[in-house]
Amino acid sequence: MGEKKLVNPFQVKGNWYKANLHTHTTNSDGDSTVAERVKQYREKGYSVLAITDHEKTNDVSGLSSEKFLVLSGMETHPICPNDKNAYHLVCLNVPFGLDFPKDADANTRVKIVRQAGGEIIFAHPYWCGLTINEITAVKGYIAMEVYNAVCTRIGKGFSSVHWDDLLASNKIIPAVASDDTHSGREIFMGWTMIKAEQLDACSIMEALRTGSFYASCGPTIKDCRIEKNELVLQCSAVKEVHFICRWASGLSFYADNNDDIIEARCPINDALKYVRVELVDRQGNRAWSNPFIL
Repeated sequence: MGEKKLVNPFQVKGNWYKANLHTHTTNSDGDSTVAERVKQYREKGYSVLAITDHEKTNDVSGLSSEKFLVLSGMETHPICPNDKNAYHLVCLNVPFGLDFPKDADANTRVKIVRQAGGEIIFAHPYWCGLTINEITAVKGYIAMEVYNAVCTRIGKGFSSVHWDDLLASNKIIPAVASDDTHSGREIFMGWTMIKAEQLDACSIMEALRTGSFYASCGPTIKDCRIEKNELVLQCSAVKEVHFICRWASGLSFYADNNDDIIEARCPINDALKYVRVELVDRQGNRAWSNPFIL
């Protein structure tokens, strides 16, 4: 999981698909069946849903359609090196019936998932109370949850500082936003906008592997790209735009009175190492671009 090349989703071909990549059902500790979950997200306008029950896979065959993709997944919980806590790892695109040896550690589980054709997303490190050393002990995951709706129950929904710690440590990964739906208010609160050529498992997984997406719980990023010595942003109406970099660097914009921000520019140079965009709308909802490596 060292420094890796991420694509810019705003400069590749494809269509945008709204996805929730972390979902629970009555097969673990959710309040809806698999079929009910699929219906909920399909009717809300999503295009991709991953069913990720705790330590269980589900048979999702026959649930996808031309306009809606259901991914088979699982959330698994290997023990941390400190033996006092567990990692929460979201497994995507795994075969029905996949399981792990009882005492398999996190890195072993990542290898098993990848050998089966799937990938791992590191779930809610803030909620888990993990240190940077515990996070970097796991290798091979393709993204981290910067926002998790369930974790807002205890005020730990945002893991952006953990993300910046990783980026500053040269662990260059993108970030997703997820509902982690169990019950109640957390449904439809966070999502990942994926840019892929087609709505099928192969195309969606390739987009996730290459960082062709951005995370949101409200604002829309319309375009974000490097032009000469600036990072140029176009977005839906927001009240704050933050260009976040390494060191004591970066640039923020705040809307005055009832004005809105729909575009912004940030001067960049190689010394900044990376820059990512974080937006805040008037309801306090956020969106996050993946990091641009300078």
